[in-house]
Amino acid sequence: MRAEQLKTAAAALALFGLNALVTARLFTVDYTQQMGSIEASFISLARYIRDHYPDLSWFPLWYGGIPFRDAYPPLLHCIVAAVAGAARISPGLAYHAVTATVYALGPVTLFWAALRLGSTRTAAFLAAWLYSLVSPVGWLLPGLRNATGGWFGPRRLITLVRYGEGPHLTSLLILPLAIGLLHVALERRRPVYYVGASLAMAAVVLTNWIGGLALGLAVVCYLLAGLGGAPLSACARTAALGGYAYAVALPWVVPATIQNIWRTAPLVSGPFRSDAVQRWSVAASAAGLLGIAWVLKWWRIEPRVRFGVLFLYATAVITLAAAYLNVQLVVQPHRYQLEVDLAMWLAAALAAGGSLSRVVGTPRRRALLGCALLAATAPLVFAQRRMAHEIEQAADIGRTVEYRVSRWFAKNLPGQRVFAPGTITFWMDAFSETPLLFGGVDQGSRNPMVMQVLGELYFGARGEAAVAWLKAFGCDAAVGGDPGSREVYHPLSYPAKFHGLPELWREGGDVIYAVPRRSRSLAHAVRAADLVAQTPSMSDPRALGPYLAALDDPSLPPANFRWRGTGAASISADLHPEHLLSIQVTWDEGWTARVAGEPRRVWADKIGQMVVEPRCNGPCTVNLRYEGTAQDVAARWVTRVALGSGVVWVLLAAVRRRRGAAQASHFVT
Repeated sequence: MRAEQLKTAAAALALFGLNALVTARLFTVDYTQQMGSIEASFISLARYIRDHYPDLSWFPLWYGGIPFRDAYPPLLHCIVAAVAGAARISPGLAYHAVTATVYALGPVTLFWAALRLGSTRTAAFLAAWLYSLVSPVGWLLPGLRNATGGWFGPRRLITLVRYGEGPHLTSLLILPLAIGLLHVALERRRPVYYVGASLAMAAVVLTNWIGGLALGLAVVCYLLAGLGGAPLSACARTAALGGYAYAVALPWVVPATIQNIWRTAPLVSGPFRSDAVQRWSVAASAAGLLGIAWVLKWWRIEPRVRFGVLFLYATAVITLAAAYLNVQLVVQPHRYQLEVDLAMWLAAALAAGGSLSRVVGTPRRRALLGCALLAATAPLVFAQRRMAHEIEQAADIGRTVEYRVSRWFAKNLPGQRVFAPGTITFWMDAFSETPLLFGGVDQGSRNPMVMQVLGELYFGARGEAAVAWLKAFGCDAAVGGDPGSREVYHPLSYPAKFHGLPELWREGGDVIYAVPRRSRSLAHAVRAADLVAQTPSMSDPRALGPYLAALDDPSLPPANFRWRGTGAASISADLHPEHLLSIQVTWDEGWTARVAGEPRRVWADKIGQMVVEPRCNGPCTVNLRYEGTAQDVAARWVTRVALGSGVVWVLLAAVRRRRGAAQASHFVT
């Protein structure tokens, strides 16, 4: 047994070494030259967690403020923040070191899951080795093949480094662990395995939404394949484990967050319509899954092979239906290409296990197979290592416009909200604490008006409308991008609309403009008649007129706004009873307001920002606190109870087993 375990460990180490060799440079680079990568937003989140943990209730830096739970599933960012803090390295280096490790471990977990589900070590190792280097989905999609370097392009590597999909790859690392642990738990039925499987499921969801949906598909396919014992018992136990996993993850996936993702994802990820065609297509795909499951069972195919085929179908139909039929079964179907590769090689390992063992059953044949595998894949290893070396080159970050703009704001307008386009927004909070009108992950925006304003600022041509919206949302500066800008995407269709504003800083085509405001505060004393009475048009925001006039009215008393933590603020002003406070922070029902300890009414105006009725006559201090919603409070308690009960259950089971073993030993003696 020890010899077999050593062979398995050696195989896992070989897989890790292969992948670490390919992407070795990423372990030591702070920032690559891929400035257009979304990894900038993830590095920003990790830096924020490192600097503000455990005060993570409200996130004031993106979209006028959002609950931090809505920013992004937090697991990877928390790990990166912990590594950055413990090792005292930059968040960029910590992110790259962690995600390079994730990249190297991905095939290892596929290898382990294949073994747990019944494959042989040889077949599991061969499939994991090829998963490391070959992307079959590229063979099916010519556009993808061309974008990733040909028939044998490194799809996973490019997705990680060029596109910055660290959370997605992390979820694909954990997903095979979750399925393997589920299988172990249903076989052995011990509390430690039940809890371990649930924690792995929760970890997938807490890493990436795409991976979370893929996990759900994998679990359905697992049960349809007949794995896990008697069907009713397996389904009931799996449902209980899924419920426990949800209880563990609940603070980050409360119904309000799921609802917000459901609302915003189609708006920010391209055209998606949940119409009759889409719904019928989903129903047909589900029927196809059930039909394949029935046919495979009728043919008496082994359950593990059935699972591989079903999981491959469930992931491939999402990608191929979008590519060839222009039917989107889910939002962002193209992002499931990585899941197709994982499912295809896992299915190959599960299907080839027995037959491959018969072909290469002797040590000599296995040695010959290993030599052939090395000879056949060595060119791929060297080619992918060269590509990795090229795309992972370090950037001179101090010379980039993203870094220079971020540090300028930190020095000259600390804490003031700004508008910045494209990659400057992505990178802004990796290097400073600059509040942004927008942010790095648009699905997290709570205020629908913010995303509409983004469209106007990017594509609208009227400077007056742009300035009106910037003032209405409390921006003190705007970053422009003339044709010579070094920003990567150049999303401003009409950069000239900012030319009438005073320039604060310029380097070539990159400019920072001042937005004229009477007060740089985020709080303003107004009268009820000054509030926006109806939702304005984006290109013709005349409905903002009374509100903007009130912001510039010198007869209204100034209001001083000061953050006292990420989820608390105070406003000081000399007010009269008729005054309200317009606060340019996104309204959420979790906000409360108090004056001298007494609660005050808080509500949303027509552009999604907070309004407070202070009811003061004279000098007044309004204390704001984000306490979270009833869902948040309940979720935290549910998670505490779930984790505590899980620990107690495992410990009690261990004590019972130890007592049972001691009694059995005494009886034998």
